[in-house]
Amino acid sequence: MTWPAYNRMAQLDADERARGVIAASAGNHAQGVALAAKKLGIRATIVMPVTAPEVKIDAVRRLGAEYVDVVLAGDS
Repeated sequence: MTWPAYNRMAQLDADERARGVIAASAGNHAQGVALAAKKLGIRATIVMPVTAPEVKIDAVRRLGAEYVDVVLAGDS
């Protein structure tokens, strides 16, 4: 897990958790945010480039399960 992502999300207050988080990443950070979202019960939108490898996109969706929406946009 990406510990900085988890640590930051764990410090959110109730109002911030209710609003959820958004992140932009093509890979490892996206996976860390997805896993943290699932473990902490926080909704997350993760923007990944359309050029991201399918294996990374699938991992983000799998790790975040119902807590994560993946948005593919842009080339980088």
